[in-house]
Amino acid sequence: MENSRAAIAALIFVIAIVGINFMMYGIVRGVMRGGKKDPMLNMLKAMNPAQQKKDAEMEELHRTLQELKKDKDNATGDSE
Repeated sequence: MENSRAAIAALIFVIAIVGINFMMYGIVRGVMRGGKKDPMLNMLKAMNPAQQKKDAEMEELHRTLQELKKDKDNATGDSE
């Protein structure tokens, strides 16, 4: 009786470990197939949402600066 309980507990433990490994494989595979060139960068970005917010803010600032430079170049080109 006690041996069968230990065998059932061991079987449940092994099934749980295999199931968790399968889920982790799916998560990592999904991160790696993000569509960008560097999968490790995708994984790091997925793990750090605060960095994603900073990157988005920097990208917005970069676009704004490009627009301002473009407007400045158009304004100086029109006056000459």
